[in-house]
Amino acid sequence: MKKSFQSLLPVTALVAGLFGSAGALAQAWPTKPIKIIVAVAPGPGVDYVARALGPKMVEELGQALVFENQSGGNGVIASAAVARAAPDGYTILMATPSMIITAMMLTKGIPYDSLKDFAPVTAAVEPYTSLIVNASVPANNVRELVEWVKKNPGKVSYASSGIGSVFHMVGELFNQAAGTDILHVPYKSVPPAVQAVVANEVPMTFAAVSNALPQVRGGKVRVLGILEKTRFPRMPDTPTVGETIPGFEKPPSWFGYLAPAGTPPAVLNRVQSSVVKAMATPDVRKSFDDLALGIIGNTPTEFAAQIRSGFDVYAKAIKIAGLKPE
Repeated sequence: MKKSFQSLLPVTALVAGLFGSAGALAQAWPTKPIKIIVAVAPGPGVDYVARALGPKMVEELGQALVFENQSGGNGVIASAAVARAAPDGYTILMATPSMIITAMMLTKGIPYDSLKDFAPVTAAVEPYTSLIVNASVPANNVRELVEWVKKNPGKVSYASSGIGSVFHMVGELFNQAAGTDILHVPYKSVPPAVQAVVANEVPMTFAAVSNALPQVRGGKVRVLGILEKTRFPRMPDTPTVGETIPGFEKPPSWFGYLAPAGTPPAVLNRVQSSVVKAMATPDVRKSFDDLALGIIGNTPTEFAAQIRSGFDVYAKAIKIAGLKPE
């Protein structure tokens, strides 16, 4: 018995050493500024969220954050840069599913594997999104919209923010779940798609609530439904699309942080904790609420599972749309 106990001592010491090393790393890191590569140009949305959280994260981490916008290629340029970076916690990517999930499925020769080359940190927020129609559309809710579309087969279209975008995928999943044949009209981004609906060039679109509300207040469009599984707290009387169309599931549209694969878990957890604490401060929470951004702040393990499940949802939509890698 004594011999067996003694034989365990080296193993016990090794385990203790490993945990001690991880703890020491978390304590020591960071010792220099951290680069946050944002996969879009400066402006509202992803870039705003990254910069709004920055000052609070600096307070928590004790080091400066250096923001670098690398737009282009649907996020592939920025994502590739982070995938190649040293896994030391000093290079972090701020991205969306279109850059991590759909880019993998629709871009030939992509220089990284999203499931192998990144260490998920946290999905910070997800914007509340909506189905909006021009004020002239003879429908006051999703049920009436579906009835109107079915009475006009092949005549109703929806605007999206581009081929392969989350709102393109939303339209295809809506068609399948509702049994409709609404035609897709792609635009370069969300704002022109919304403006097309305002001008009644296209009768409907799917867009972030923050993009829709100014036009709603002006009486140009109506919000018929929220795309998420839960209602938007500031619009409690507006039902979700899923309440009318069972089986409808919007593809994920989070804004999240990822590090290069191999980044130590202790570092990932510190970054995740700094994001969560930043989002808990009253001023940040209020600004995100004003912009209809739902706070997530999940753990690295939870975020990894969310990304994997997102591949399944997007794969379904891409198959329905008949899209092929280009």
